[in-house]
Amino acid sequence: MIREGLLALLLATAVMPTAAEELYRWVDENGQVHFGDRPPGSVKAEDVGEELTPINSADPTQAVTTAQRNQSVDLERQYQQRQKQQQQRQQAQRTEACRRAKRDLSILRGPVILVDEYGQQIRLSERERQQKASALEQQIRQLCG
Repeated sequence: MIREGLLALLLATAVMPTAAEELYRWVDENGQVHFGDRPPGSVKAEDVGEELTPINSADPTQAVTTAQRNQSVDLERQYQQRQKQQQQRQQAQRTEACRRAKRDLSILRGPVILVDEYGQQIRLSERERQQKASALEQQIRQLCG
């Protein structure tokens, strides 16, 4: 169904004037993917117009070629691959932040002497140490699950 929608959109853009450079992709509440030249007001849409290469055709009634079908499949595959890479980067960042928070918490649980950027010792009261530890525990719950 996604390929059919993208294919219909590619065919429609093949006969549109070149001024129609904006193309939006969004998923409705039922999980169906839509494309259009204007974003919907109720759902977040992604501008994918720059990702498409123009299809020029002298005959707008020309049948869809295999190359055009393959191009639409490739565009969707590229989009899915970019989404997956972005999710992997975000997960790696969360994992690293989780690791740092756990390390910092383990340091705070032992005897602590903090040093500022000038090399001066910063004394923490037991109450301040516990507050910092509580904040790190909350951060760990958010980042590490």
